[in-house]
Amino acid sequence: MKPRMFIILMFVAVGLGYWWLSGDAEPVQVQTDTNKNTLAKAPLVIKANATAEVAPQTTPLQKRDRHIPVQMTEAAEHIAQHYEQQLQFAPYSQPLTAADADRLTPNHFYPVTIPTQNIDEVLTLKLSQYRFVYPEPIELVLTGSDIYSATVTVSEVDSNKVLTTQSLIEQEGSYTSRIKGKKTFPRELQLTVRAHVRGDEIPLVAQIHYMKPSAELLNLEQPQVQGSDLLVYARLKVQEAGIYRFRANLFSGDQPLSHVVARKRLSEGTQLLPLKIHQSVLPQHASALKLTTFVVERMSGSPQEKARYGRSNVDAYMLDGVDLSELSRVPYTPTEQERQKLAFLKQLGAQ
Repeated sequence: MKPRMFIILMFVAVGLGYWWLSGDAEPVQVQTDTNKNTLAKAPLVIKANATAEVAPQTTPLQKRDRHIPVQMTEAAEHIAQHYEQQLQFAPYSQPLTAADADRLTPNHFYPVTIPTQNIDEVLTLKLSQYRFVYPEPIELVLTGSDIYSATVTVSEVDSNKVLTTQSLIEQEGSYTSRIKGKKTFPRELQLTVRAHVRGDEIPLVAQIHYMKPSAELLNLEQPQVQGSDLLVYARLKVQEAGIYRFRANLFSGDQPLSHVVARKRLSEGTQLLPLKIHQSVLPQHASALKLTTFVVERMSGSPQEKARYGRSNVDAYMLDGVDLSELSRVPYTPTEQERQKLAFLKQLGAQ
């Protein structure tokens, strides 16, 4: 299941659990009166002397059964089914397919397009990525018909302060620009490209993230077999201590096999982070194994703090010199915490 979808579903599950465990999980009577400000009142008994008294309770109040709305029950059941499927594999090395675009290209920038005077023609602005880490340059390409010049302005999103402006250079029918990275760039940047087409100035706007590196991947060490796992240590140079999430994709040749994730609290300096690949995603006769698409992330420690990313000096790492036959071909066994989560979700879905 894709990470964003899983996060959303897990938030729903947390909400269900809180709602169920709180004392407010009581059925709500929906009023159909068109006057929404009308309040339900206790029944009154009017006596001859015009004194109003509240009718006495003839029977004790009965505790009402808690009832979860159908939509929430179905959501919990859906979450439980997906989570149970996930637990067939180790959470640190989930299967990866060609359809998992968000994992295969986690830093993808979606092009910006805008029509010209001729509605059949468009201008397209493409960037190499949407998240940049210093000192990476910001590279962009503008394509379209009848462009005779173009400029790009880099500004701060919050204040609209202009940081730099430069012209795009025409190259083989398109216009390109390479903006030098700066340490002083704020995190959120706006790029405004103004293209001149047939006498008109057409703006295209894109927003990106630019940040100082939190850590740097230096290299990876020789893989080794450890029970049912293939273990690879990543060597990082950490500029800012914190909890790090390290992600990579495992391929056999051009075929994606697994999305590998590791988390660990790291202090400043050179640190080793263990990366495990479970045997369940490793075919017995797999060849040309390689790790690529490395993402180094310092995770947010609070709602006010944003995640920061690092750089990688490694594009791809070949897992040579390891004998996969030495792996213990034992299925993944969920932890006690994972089993409790699954039982909780199933219980909510069965209400």
